[in-house]
Amino acid sequence: MSRHSSRFSLPGLTVSFAFGAILALMACSGRHDPPRAPFVPLADLERTYGRLITAGNHPTPDQNGTGDRIGFFLDEKGNVWGLPLAMTSTGEVLACAPPALHDAAVTDTYPSGEIIIGSTNEPTGWRGGTGKLELLLRGPRGDSHWHTINGARITSGAVCWAQESPGPPQELRYYRLAPTSGRN
Repeated sequence: MSRHSSRFSLPGLTVSFAFGAILALMACSGRHDPPRAPFVPLADLERTYGRLITAGNHPTPDQNGTGDRIGFFLDEKGNVWGLPLAMTSTGEVLACAPPALHDAAVTDTYPSGEIIIGSTNEPTGWRGGTGKLELLLRGPRGDSHWHTINGARITSGAVCWAQESPGPPQELRYYRLAPTSGRN
């Protein structure tokens, strides 16, 4: 037996493999994903969150391509809710709102008196993912401008999950925008 082959003995590899497997199981066992909030017909959510005014895609900083669809709903108080959208195999549009959403914090603001005319993802300069979520706003004098917004995670209870697609399952953020005076 040569000097080099004795360094890789079978019992040593077995112990190393077993130790690695135990560490991997311990790391996975502490993770508990929150339950999934259901996707429901669009009309059901519009009764609670207002009418759908525009749609776009969730940002995807860590994956290739675009994210799941997101719809923006305007309620009677002027709040804008950004909620996940999906489409069934028959073409029906569904939306998801976690039960704890109405108690969730405002994630950002938008200028009062301006109309949301669209949403996009901020260009990143590379094709590995999309940038932050932006709203395209039209001001009272007809001028248009982009407004970057932030979302948040629901911290308790059921949450909305990305639809089954290539890549790992991921929890989707919500957006709750309150109107403010003037431009931010």
